[in-house]
Amino acid sequence: MPLTFDLPLEKLKTYTGINPRPADFDAYWDDALAEMRALDPQVELVPAAFQTPYAECFHL
Repeated sequence: MPLTFDLPLEKLKTYTGINPRPADFDAYWDDALAEMRALDPQVELVPAAFQTPYAECFHL
């Protein structure tokens, strides 16, 4: 099986792979995204006791 990086850049930009897309692909993702969006994640970011000079650190 040829590796995808063996293709020229122009072909890599439109390469979709060799595996067939499942017939229920769109329905699966529609259902999965609807389930995710129905959740109330109640995200809370709490500043961590440790910090760095190059990034803010939080507990999620």
